[in-house]
Amino acid sequence: MRVRCISNTSFGLPIALERFGYRGSKQLPLTVGREYIVYAVALLSDQIWYFIENDDADALRYPSREPAQLFTVLEGVMSRCWEFAFTPEHGDHLALISFPEWTRDRFFYDRLTDGQAREVEIFNRRKKSMDMEASGLELVSDGALQESKGTDTP
Repeated sequence: MRVRCISNTSFGLPIALERFGYRGSKQLPLTVGREYIVYAVALLSDQIWYFIENDDADALRYPSREPAQLFTVLEGVMSRCWEFAFTPEHGDHLALISFPEWTRDRFFYDRLTDGQAREVEIFNRRKKSMDMEASGLELVSDGALQESKGTDTP
């Protein structure tokens, strides 16, 4: 799934997002016009969040949660490795769509943001796969890259 940033300030976002720190005209670490790959989608109440590597990704080393209103969807095809999880016990979302290690483990993202080696390795492996999917490439058994066959129908 690929999105393009259409705004990098909190100006104009729903007032309900103020509780998440999106107040006034806060400048966000996003580049208008830049494309981002989505590594997870979270839903909470009436808000959709995309987990992307924002412009602070080199420092963070994990995807950050950004409001969907800041983007337009370029390619809505979801990753082949994604699954849906209903997560009412989780405080940050009611539902999550991502790879199984994240959707099935309530604390995966917490450990990832803490830099836990196992979660970092899993995320980097899944990220590489999703990045290749988004670029139209895929790994074949010998580690070489080939163009994806795709699932488009005429």
